[in-house]
Amino acid sequence: MNNKLSRRLLPFYMKLPVFWAFIIVTFIGEVLWVAAISKFPWLDLRWSSFGYAFGIVLGFINGKWTSRLWEKSYLQVLKREITFWQAKGAKSLTYFTCFALGLPVVGIILIRSMAQLAGIQSYVFGFVGGMNVALLLWVRRIPK
Repeated sequence: MNNKLSRRLLPFYMKLPVFWAFIIVTFIGEVLWVAAISKFPWLDLRWSSFGYAFGIVLGFINGKWTSRLWEKSYLQVLKREITFWQAKGAKSLTYFTCFALGLPVVGIILIRSMAQLAGIQSYVFGFVGGMNVALLLWVRRIPK
């Protein structure tokens, strides 16, 4: 095995068509979610917009961080020199991901209105979509 990362070495879930599918599904999910909650006139859709935007930002940060980790350590993991948990930055990435996705859980506990609940669901769609966009951009730079 040479010491250069290529797209063919990546697992199935890191292939470009899979990323496009995830991005499209999360966008459709968000559109359907907003369409469903817009039926309730007493819900403030600004929470949903804020949650989606905030999720995209944190998801993109998570995706960039994940791509840096994979770029530096994936070949070492394939060669079984280290595990991903031993890779530099893996623990802090895991803690960040748990915090970022744990935010909605804490948000549900502290919820004050149904509008905020709508924002939490949009946050999750945004997080997953933003993370996949960052990873897609990284994979596109890797030689075939």
